[in-house]
Amino acid sequence: MYPKIVVGGRVRFKRGDKTIEDTTSTMYEGVDDELLEKVSGGTLFRAHRRIVLASIGEPLRTAKTVKEFVTVICDAIESHHAIVERCQILHQDISDNNILVVRSNDAVRGLLIDFDCAIDTSKDRGDVRHEMTGTLPYMSFNNISSSNVKRTSLDDCESMLYLLCWYATIGFGSKDERNEAKAAFGDKAIARWRNGSMVSIAKAKLSHLRYFGSFKLDIVREFDMTAENSKQFAQLALDLYKALFANGNLGEEYHGTEGAEDDPYVAAFLNGQPRPAATSSNSPNTGNPFEMRSQEWEVISRDFLDVLARAKEDMVNWVDAPQQPR
Repeated sequence: MYPKIVVGGRVRFKRGDKTIEDTTSTMYEGVDDELLEKVSGGTLFRAHRRIVLASIGEPLRTAKTVKEFVTVICDAIESHHAIVERCQILHQDISDNNILVVRSNDAVRGLLIDFDCAIDTSKDRGDVRHEMTGTLPYMSFNNISSSNVKRTSLDDCESMLYLLCWYATIGFGSKDERNEAKAAFGDKAIARWRNGSMVSIAKAKLSHLRYFGSFKLDIVREFDMTAENSKQFAQLALDLYKALFANGNLGEEYHGTEGAEDDPYVAAFLNGQPRPAATSSNSPNTGNPFEMRSQEWEVISRDFLDVLARAKEDMVNWVDAPQQPR
């Protein structure tokens, strides 16, 4: 799965009949030694290089079946969890642009890429509670609302759930087919996760995730149920929701997003008001379900992984016929 270098080397250009390398030696040729010493310390050397790498995967939208898609996202979230546990690195930008479908020897695997927004969770970062990163439609509610709750791997798990729901609704296919499907779903509830302002998207997610019933009726009911394995796909989304938002390990008082709007940071965001001063010493709102969830992130993330692991085992018996977008 490692990229291979196809071709590379220093960049050259023509100057009259001469071929010249694009380096700082060329740039500083003829420059007074005293001036060069001031500019570069006399020892600075840089060369302009270009490298072409072989492709290692295809976009997530190229997954041909529900089975392939679930395999790929299972691989991606498993690697994500391993990186969090072993390296204390949190990705913070789970999206369809950052997961690749890798095909080799008739096998399909998933590859998580692009750690540009990642943070080292082992370091004390006073601003970690308030950073907003990621791709808008897939941002966790905690993230998009700029709450004062510390970011954990559960925010990325939530992003993965959004990603699954979106693909379960519009299906797979070519870019043109997918754009046509998106246009057809403009009146669906899930479209509110992508269209409008950050505040309107946050409010939509707050509503759709509040209770298991609202998630099932507003989002899962709109899945494409004509595809092979669509029932399994829908059940997977419901099970992942339960792991994240109705986890029995947190007791009966924890469910959905109820109470999140009482958090002062969230309330200010939803009402278009200035946020309270963001400092690492701010006391968290213990009534915020996301604060409660963050305290048990290790337990919940394992439950989330267990749901995916069971789905991966069940896929042995899944039909592998291509899914067509509606």
